[in-house]
Amino acid sequence: MERKFETWARRAAKSQEQSPEESLAQAQEVLRWSIRKKGPDSTFSIKAMNEVANQLSQLERVGEEVSLRENIVESLRASVGPEHLSTLSAEWKLATCLMTLGRPEDAEPLLAHVVRERASALGQDDTQTLTAMAWNASASKMLGDLAEARLLQERVVAGYERRGEGESDQAQSAALNLASTLSELGEREKAARLVHTVVDVRSRTLGRDDPKTVDAGAFLASLTSGREDN
Repeated sequence: MERKFETWARRAAKSQEQSPEESLAQAQEVLRWSIRKKGPDSTFSIKAMNEVANQLSQLERVGEEVSLRENIVESLRASVGPEHLSTLSAEWKLATCLMTLGRPEDAEPLLAHVVRERASALGQDDTQTLTAMAWNASASKMLGDLAEARLLQERVVAGYERRGEGESDQAQSAALNLASTLSELGEREKAARLVHTVVDVRSRTLGRDDPKTVDAGAFLASLTSGREDN
């Protein structure tokens, strides 16, 4: 047991000494071996693909990461099924990469599926469901569907409230996202009320000089000045 621990310790130390490019090359070598010996849909190969994808993410090589995450999703769908939580997690990671590349039309169906299945398995107000729902709203907004984005964002805000986490950072960010959508829909007074609440909460919990409080205050000022100009 001590010898095994020493081996893992040496590997960990060596990994820390490697450059990101060297870590990627090592992960790719493991993946090639696993596919050759165990097949592309084996549990080991899927883990190896995920490790390569993580290394690509650190290097900001998002295009290559997307291609690999598409393979991960397909392998998981074949091995454990499309509704398995591992598959949903892989779909969510793929969707966020697609959003980074400015491809909301490809991300939105994945996010909608993740939201639907996570809500069924974990509950409508589970934090994982709410996170996926917020991303789904962002995709809808990028696609120009403000009504759908608003509906999803309202559900996210309400979900955090029901969890008793209405003053959490995630809930306040969700409220600001909803306010932005309301503003674009021309409902600036509703947006301003939401942002005013965020400013109050952040002033109390973070302090008036915290950058997040200042940013929310600037957003509120832009909403109220626009209303006065009208």
